[in-house]
Amino acid sequence: MHYIFIINGREDKAFIADEVDRQIRDYGPGLDYEIYKTRGVGDATRFVKVHCDLHPNAKVCFVACGGTGTLNEVASGMAGSHDKQLALLAYGATNDFCKCFPDRDFTSLRKLVDGEVHPVDLIRVNDSYAINVINIGFDAVVASMANQAIEEGKTDEESVRRAYNWGIFRALVTARNNRIRVVADGERLNRYWILLCTVANGRWCGGEFLCAPRAEVDDGLMEICLIKPMFLLSFLRILPIYRSGRHLDTPWAMLHMRYRRARHVDVISDDLIDVSLDGEIFSSHTFSIDILPHEVNFILPSLITMKKRFEPIIDKCGEIIDYLMSSPDIPQDESLQFKIRLSIEEAVENVVRYAYEGGMGWIEVGTELDPEGVMLTILLRDAGVPFNPLEKADPDISLSAEEREIGGLGIFLCKQLMDDIEYKYEDGCNVLIMRKKVA
Repeated sequence: MHYIFIINGREDKAFIADEVDRQIRDYGPGLDYEIYKTRGVGDATRFVKVHCDLHPNAKVCFVACGGTGTLNEVASGMAGSHDKQLALLAYGATNDFCKCFPDRDFTSLRKLVDGEVHPVDLIRVNDSYAINVINIGFDAVVASMANQAIEEGKTDEESVRRAYNWGIFRALVTARNNRIRVVADGERLNRYWILLCTVANGRWCGGEFLCAPRAEVDDGLMEICLIKPMFLLSFLRILPIYRSGRHLDTPWAMLHMRYRRARHVDVISDDLIDVSLDGEIFSSHTFSIDILPHEVNFILPSLITMKKRFEPIIDKCGEIIDYLMSSPDIPQDESLQFKIRLSIEEAVENVVRYAYEGGMGWIEVGTELDPEGVMLTILLRDAGVPFNPLEKADPDISLSAEEREIGGLGIFLCKQLMDDIEYKYEDGCNVLIMRKKVA
């Protein structure tokens, strides 16, 4: 496979090029690649499209190195080229699309190369494309304000958040009533006015708005959520619900909405309106929107971690242990597996038996392998009685079982089998972290 790393060529994005160079060096010889730095807005789309046209049979993976905007441009250039692959190294102010795959590592080149192909849908909007979310009305004004901040080089997370908040304030004044008609698969969703409407393939927009919590990127359908105009106090009440993704499960909020899944959407306005496609602003009176099922072969990098919450934990000790041992991060070496399993058994049993009265609480467990594949991390987190097992003195194993003080042998065994054990109490939770060198 030939990898083409596409990087924003702006000076303020030089850190991305440096990080990509570092990861390529760390990967070592054998990687067939080239690097292309864009020269302006839309250049990535042009470059990818031309390359696909000139090399129709070449096995190529285009790697978008940046945020949602870069991913959008690369994916747009790939439309119609079903034999090519798209991957993402997530750098930038917002990386909303990859949040649909929270257990995947979009920051590691090594895990990208070891990843798997997962066809995803693409949305065609007139002659343009979106891979994540289309925002209409109020949300488009917010996205436009955030874009201005990003274009000024304010790409850190705090600056982008402030830009979005300022955009919300401005939209409250100018964009709470928008004369726009929305038709989904032939059904008109409103009479004349909307507050906002999202047409989504992904779930997140703006870095923190879970606007389409039920969306799936590979089901051949778009999620349409139209919110009707409302009084300011009602809007301020609904905004945090919408931000957290609870609007589709809140009866009061649903009174102000129309929700549909559709394959085709028409957006019509007598006035010239702005629509945000993955953060990029386009203007028109009408927008014809279609879903293109499985249009792009997207690379899912290997797992950053296996993570799962078990609740309640009573009678689930074996299930939790088996889940952790099924992680692809666990080495194949039988001797290492034996040591890791013993440590996991001791740690999990300690939580299941003692953290909660009656075993009705929860435990979150996970594994993670560092990018070099050397250090395995096993994490256990619970909200039970605060208890640091590392504070207990090691038992005197020279004494007989009858002479030794009860307790402490399990964590002592973990200390002997693992390379490092760390405990901390944060956000009201016990967190136990065990590390083992596996390569």
